[in-house]
Amino acid sequence: MATFKGFVLVLAAGSLILSQRLLACETRLSSTSRRAVLAVAAVGLLLLPIGDFGQRDHLFTIMFLPFLVMNLRSAPASGPMRAGVAVWATFGIALKHYFLLLPLAILICQMIAARSLRPALRVEYLVISALLMLYVTASAILHPAYFENVVPLTMQVYGAFDVPLLFTLSRAWVLILLLFIALVLLVLNRARPWSNTVAVATGAAAIAIFLIQSKGWNYHRIPANLYVVFAVTWAAATLSQTRAQWWPIAIAAVSVMLLGVPAVRNGPYQSPFAHAVAPYFTCPPGERSFQVFSANVWTGFPLANLVNATSANRAPSLWLFPGASYRLSLTKNPAEQAVYRATLENARARVLADFFRTAPQVVIVDENPHKQYFNGASFDYLDYFSEDTKFALAWRDYALKGHVGPFAIYAREGCDLPDR
Repeated sequence: MATFKGFVLVLAAGSLILSQRLLACETRLSSTSRRAVLAVAAVGLLLLPIGDFGQRDHLFTIMFLPFLVMNLRSAPASGPMRAGVAVWATFGIALKHYFLLLPLAILICQMIAARSLRPALRVEYLVISALLMLYVTASAILHPAYFENVVPLTMQVYGAFDVPLLFTLSRAWVLILLLFIALVLLVLNRARPWSNTVAVATGAAAIAIFLIQSKGWNYHRIPANLYVVFAVTWAAATLSQTRAQWWPIAIAAVSVMLLGVPAVRNGPYQSPFAHAVAPYFTCPPGERSFQVFSANVWTGFPLANLVNATSANRAPSLWLFPGASYRLSLTKNPAEQAVYRATLENARARVLADFFRTAPQVVIVDENPHKQYFNGASFDYLDYFSEDTKFALAWRDYALKGHVGPFAIYAREGCDLPDR
């Protein structure tokens, strides 16, 4: 954990140093304004995501920052610098296809300003395009199962995790308010620097990424948290420079506090569930194993880290069961029912393979009759898994030890590990 945190901090330091170098040549901003912009960037990279430190969205936000700063400059950077920044940004963009929206937003702004498609031929966009195509091609060659199995399954069942648009909008109202403030500051600036439009468009694209993912999860907001307050700060800094007044910077400071104060108050991520389950592990640390029968992503790996145990689950959650169960409950079409039953059987086979491979000492089972993401569909993990005779026999070795909320804790005797 310490190594990973150090790695993320090194990435953040690299992006901030590169951004500082790019900002140093920006003559439209005073040295004080440049330092303020860089300070907000540091807050956005290190403080605002403190509760979701190191998520993919955090890594993308870190690695895309220099690309945005480079495109806010009044004078273009050198060709090698632009290519290098594009390579750095691509390592973040490639983490999720949604992240393409941000460079596309910047490119669209540049094409509108130039009234031409020629900006698409700039070296930074050619580098990003080439690297992403190489990435997808290499993935298809090296990991064909991802495209043959995972992608079709995702298209089939992952919609169960989606929430209504109004819910995600309610989770983004502060960001939308701050983006509106950035837009007002842009309109008030009679000099109309085009960089303000680029900054606001980037913030809008970051909010769109949060909404499109349709989950409402905190870490999906990480790019929007930084790039919206960055848009406010940039628009405030340029307006303050134009009018020689301090109040726009004060507005930017308040905007940062609207997101920063809740982040500080909530602090780093904590897992009350993991702490509640930890006492059920009686084997020595490092000799512990467990498995979780749940579609909730927060149940497994925080616990593995806390108690120094091996998790049998091959994925953070049993994500195939909710969507397949829900869609099976909706259809009367025999062909569709066969497809969803096959998905459930395939998912069960994977879970049981993990179970027998690890012989977990502790098994945690979600027994909530209204399980999250199942959308009302009835599903019982133990009943379904016990249809497999081999599992039903092995399960006789497990005894109920207690409950943590709707989760039942089962354990077997002994600390032995399976023969490999």
